[in-house]
Amino acid sequence: MIPKLLHLALRNMRRQLRRTILTALTFAVAVFLYTVLVAVPVSMDRIAADAAKGLRLITIAHNSYKLPAKYCNEIKKMAHVLACAPEIQFSAIYRDPRDYITTFGVTEDIFTVSSDNDFQISPETRKMMASDRRFCSVGSVLMREQGWKIGQQIVLRASNNDKLTITLIPMLELPGLLTSRTLAFDRRVLDDAVKSAFGADITDRANFLSVKVDRAENMDQVIAEIDDNFHNSEAETETTPESDALAGVVTGIGDIKTIMYSLCIVVLLTVLCIAANSMAMMVRDRISEVAVMRALGFGRVHVVTLLLAEAGMIGLTGAIIGAGAALAAFHRGVSLGELTGGLGYMAVAPDTATLAVAIALGVSLLSAILPVSQAANLPPAMAFRKVV
Repeated sequence: MIPKLLHLALRNMRRQLRRTILTALTFAVAVFLYTVLVAVPVSMDRIAADAAKGLRLITIAHNSYKLPAKYCNEIKKMAHVLACAPEIQFSAIYRDPRDYITTFGVTEDIFTVSSDNDFQISPETRKMMASDRRFCSVGSVLMREQGWKIGQQIVLRASNNDKLTITLIPMLELPGLLTSRTLAFDRRVLDDAVKSAFGADITDRANFLSVKVDRAENMDQVIAEIDDNFHNSEAETETTPESDALAGVVTGIGDIKTIMYSLCIVVLLTVLCIAANSMAMMVRDRISEVAVMRALGFGRVHVVTLLLAEAGMIGLTGAIIGAGAALAAFHRGVSLGELTGGLGYMAVAPDTATLAVAIALGVSLLSAILPVSQAANLPPAMAFRKVV
């Protein structure tokens, strides 16, 4: 009986084809918007979770813009510390002055603080990259956005001074979430460029230190020891877990998650109202069928199954189209730009698209409950009277 009712519901969808298509398109557009919007905070959470796996701490200067890179020498001697790497940030421009690229000048110590989930570089590749200071590693999303190729020579200039430029050659593509929009290069290239352009020596300067800890339960102890050790120094430190540091970039511009989730709720409520109106019209057109079915002995369960199946299939069809379009357009990720300091990006994952389809199906069924229940509880005689 159920398969026959579903077949009948599918045939009924073709009777008012224009309305069915418009209702399905409403769901498609709404699901597309919902999937894209919800993917922003979900992607941020995934990046933060990915960073937490690395058991890394980020140490920045608390009361100064100058953080000595030599601090790593003392930090490496602390209990539960496996490695420490000084990094310097360089906000660069490739071609478009409005398109900032966040790059990091690193030393060989960067390989000691990386984890298995970050990236794996073979000894041969490391030896090859060490042979030329210009060689750099580029995140997969950034590589695609800029149209760079492995082995291509690129020239980056400082965002605030055209006099400062560095020449790099991408030799390694980084696939990880955390490094998807980053560019890491030998910091000696920047040190030499700054000295050549301005005569300044920045070899002992770092924007932050990346510290790797042996176990998660020891992170608080290491944080306290680092900050206590450099307390009252000329460059006091502030240390946090890497995931918290990334989250702080986003919260610095406001509660973006609340904004995105609020917009998602608005989208769902809007489509619920539109769908409820469409379902009410559909049920009204099916009153004659309901009357005949009830007169022939079909129960309320059969009527409810038929009408809900039609509503569900319309919503499901539109949801699959919308979620599929969002997945096709954004599955490889797009930049969030300055929103996350150039580090983050938004990508629609299959599980996010699947959840959006499930929610849309629930919304379509929810919107049909009231008119369907009214039709199912309508006595056959009253149904025939409405038809006449």
